[in-house]
Amino acid sequence: MNGLLKRRSQVSSFIIVVSIIILTYYVFISVWPLVFNIYMSLSKTDLMTGWKIIWFRNYISIFKDSIFLKALKNNIIYLLVMVPLGIFTSLIIAALLYKVKGFTKKIYIGMIFSPVVTSMVAISLIWKLLYFPNGGIFAQIISKVFHITPPLFLDDPKTALICIIIMDIWRDTGLRTVILHAGMEEIPQSIYEASQIDGISPVTQFFRITIPLLRPQITFLAAIYSINAIRVFSQVYMMTGNPPGGPAHSTQVLVLRMYQEAFYSTRFGTGAAIAMVIFILLFGLVLLEIKSFQQKWEY
Repeated sequence: MNGLLKRRSQVSSFIIVVSIIILTYYVFISVWPLVFNIYMSLSKTDLMTGWKIIWFRNYISIFKDSIFLKALKNNIIYLLVMVPLGIFTSLIIAALLYKVKGFTKKIYIGMIFSPVVTSMVAISLIWKLLYFPNGGIFAQIISKVFHITPPLFLDDPKTALICIIIMDIWRDTGLRTVILHAGMEEIPQSIYEASQIDGISPVTQFFRITIPLLRPQITFLAAIYSINAIRVFSQVYMMTGNPPGGPAHSTQVLVLRMYQEAFYSTRFGTGAAIAMVIFILLFGLVLLEIKSFQQKWEY
């Protein structure tokens, strides 16, 4: 009996120690950086000449900054274009893969999925070469096949952002396709067989049966990639000019603006204020994601 009580005491002590370690880790990794960033966003500092509390002046200044507003607008455009277009193209590819059988399907999935596991930096540099207005492959195809003057792609403020969005859609097509394809395989074949008896065409089946039954997967992808659209940074930084975000701030985004304010201009208070705006946007998207997954799906 004493031995059993001793073992229980040891287990309880171990649980307490592990809980304290986890709680300490959480405080120093999550809570303290957030609190410190809030304090910094209410201050004026370059981390060299001291701190001065200026309260909400940093927030007022960033919402009066035309470049910040441009970055916010670009993130919204990024979200509204990349998310629905990416999901729709992946739906089409997943539907085509669904018709393929055997080992050939595995080869296609491997080919489509390979960009997902490739470094974003490497992909961005390769696509930057493809977008070269003179010697790039896209420019040569447009000029030789369609016999028209190719656009300037990344060098044109009108097309730079959409060029990056296209690259980003291509890069993650494999992941979206695999998730949607897995959802399609879970749909009972009896539903399609019953619709065929009623004379419903394959196209109608896709829009009236497949897409509605893929609502959980589509909701998940929309939530995840909406968050990614707010956090976009690497592709813009690698594919645009020096300083990044050009030309004429046409590809400026929130994370890049925060980086430039904090580390280029050493206005860490302003950078922290932008970081808090990003945090609020992401927190709102996470709440929407949680609410969407609490919904009960009935078929």
